[in-house]
Amino acid sequence: MFKLLFGLAVVIAAGATYLAVTDNSPNAAAQPGLLWLLLANLVLIAGVATVLGLRVFQLVKENRETNGGARLRLRIIFLFSLTAAIPTILVAGFLAVAINRSVDGWFSRPVTNIVQGGKDAARAAMDDLRTEVEREAKGIHSDIAASDPPADGTQPPINALATYLQQRSAARGLFSRVELLDGSGALLFQVADPTEAPPSAKPTQQDWDAGKADEINVREDADGAIRVFFKAPIFDNVYVQMARSIPPQVSARFKEADASLKAFEEAQARRYALSIVLTLSYVEAAALMLLGTAWLGMTAAARIAMPIGALSGAARAVRDGDLSVRMLRPTVRDEIADLADAFNEMTDRLARQTSALDRARIDAETRSAFIEAVLAGVEAGVVRVDESFNVTIANTSAQDLLEFRHRPGSETPLEEIAPEFYQATRRAIETGQSVDASFKRATDAGTMHLQVRVSPELDSAGAVITFHDTTRLVLGQRQAAWRDVARRIAHEIRNPLTPIQLAAERLRRRFSSQITTDRETFERCTDTITRQVTDIGRMVEEFSGFARMPKPTFGKFNLVDMVESVAFSQRMTTPTTSVSVTAPPHPVEVQGDERMLAQALTNLVKNAAEAVERHIEAGAPGKGSVAIDVFRDGEEVQITVRDNGAGFPVEDRERLLEPYVTTRKNGVGLGLAIVTRIVEDHGGRIWLGDNDLAGNGARVDIRMPLHPKPVEESAPLAGEGVA
Repeated sequence: MFKLLFGLAVVIAAGATYLAVTDNSPNAAAQPGLLWLLLANLVLIAGVATVLGLRVFQLVKENRETNGGARLRLRIIFLFSLTAAIPTILVAGFLAVAINRSVDGWFSRPVTNIVQGGKDAARAAMDDLRTEVEREAKGIHSDIAASDPPADGTQPPINALATYLQQRSAARGLFSRVELLDGSGALLFQVADPTEAPPSAKPTQQDWDAGKADEINVREDADGAIRVFFKAPIFDNVYVQMARSIPPQVSARFKEADASLKAFEEAQARRYALSIVLTLSYVEAAALMLLGTAWLGMTAAARIAMPIGALSGAARAVRDGDLSVRMLRPTVRDEIADLADAFNEMTDRLARQTSALDRARIDAETRSAFIEAVLAGVEAGVVRVDESFNVTIANTSAQDLLEFRHRPGSETPLEEIAPEFYQATRRAIETGQSVDASFKRATDAGTMHLQVRVSPELDSAGAVITFHDTTRLVLGQRQAAWRDVARRIAHEIRNPLTPIQLAAERLRRRFSSQITTDRETFERCTDTITRQVTDIGRMVEEFSGFARMPKPTFGKFNLVDMVESVAFSQRMTTPTTSVSVTAPPHPVEVQGDERMLAQALTNLVKNAAEAVERHIEAGAPGKGSVAIDVFRDGEEVQITVRDNGAGFPVEDRERLLEPYVTTRKNGVGLGLAIVTRIVEDHGGRIWLGDNDLAGNGARVDIRMPLHPKPVEESAPLAGEGVA
């Protein structure tokens, strides 16, 4: 389409320019047909420019979409266009001056004077002839007016006037036709030279008007004659019309000069149209030159820049990871073809190397996934640190035990998440030997006992820390030891209790009637012995119960009903203390020993109520209250007991869960230990805290799974025989 339109526009512009430049007549160059032809060609050139503009717009759009992929082609087109535009602009200035000078030369003052002088010369000849005719007519008119009329006052005969005119014309030779007319225009007399006389013509209205006004009218007719018309003096209703033929050479010269002047004036009137024609011719030639140069630039860009652009796009594809891209080899053997071959060889080599790296990466990822799977399945915590003591690897157990989350690639300082491990890790890295240690770690759930082993890495400056939670094992060992102590104490105390109680009762029966003085003291002493023996017996029973706690019998029951039952019993026991329950409206089914869990919860609620009563007896204002909250969290259930008593001590609070540790004066210290044992037998956790909903008071949280494993199926906890 571009080539077709461009060729047609070139032919039209060349033809119009040739006609405008080679035609010697300025008037011919300014003809409307040529102007319209150039305007139509200008529209055609605009169409060619539109086609080229669309191509350039596509290149600009491609350059924007490919982030500079067509920049070189656009630059080549711009340089080609600029190369053509510079000489075109220079020539434009020269031609503008030349065209203006040419047009001004055509219509300069000397040329105008020459054309005008020719017409003036022809007109002067005509004016001389007209002046001579008019002078002769005035002489004839004067002669007629000066003649004497007849004595009788009548009009002279017309024949005498005709004879006079004929003789005068023959003598002077100026008029070749003489006619006498009446007032109606009828011919009264005529004489004419058959060789020179112009044809007869009727008088015009102007002639009649002049005659009636007694004036002489001289006119030039189109038939090449000068005619004179006037009214004959001293004659009534007689008019004279005389004619003289203009010489042919004078008439032709006058017509030619008049036609030349008219043509010159018309050309001068259309000098701007001539300038427009010449300007359009140049503008179209310049536009076609620019468009042709731009098209040549686009063609050159396609042959030079497109392979380079393709190479750039292929390089970007390789940068983005596509190593399958290849460049088409140009048909012409040149540097670009060599570049394409080198690029294809490079991508082949990169593809092979990348494939090998991918296989190695897949193998490494497979090994890494296997190691991560092994570490994730290990219950012990595994942490790797680098030479800066930043955590680089941490399995799930380590993150759960240390209560942090490690993101791969991040650097978490070991001293922030586990300051207890820092010194042991430093010692292991510095000495190059493994370090074993035990630590206590304070958590929200209480004190955690950790057994740690730090092993330095041989091929780097880092270390691997392996640790596991031994809290339940330590507690189990302590409880096993305390149970053994409890059995021994119960055995040693139970043996002398019965003889003491029997001896006291026998003393009362035997000597009660014989004592006559201070009998009250005797009774008080024997009662004290009996009461103390009973208290000691109750303590022995608690020791025995703690020493031989049975294993739980698992079964499904509604935890909410059990909690409501415990709360109801406590309300009956301590009516002055408010006992409330907040639980879900629907049943919460759990797997466990309902009797043992009820015993543990009863112990907690009873301790809370007694703590509230002691706090109020000590003078604390307000009414005592115990609140029990039950809620489900996923596959676990939590029971929280809050009271507004004095609360737990801040120091060594976790030790209250150990046997024989109590803050009550008469307490044995086995209540919370039994509760802890029951909760752990159900796979749960227990921890002590402050009442967060009141200004004072204690809080006990129990959290255990809905479906715990029976003790026989789980690892040994704190049963007998654990060492």
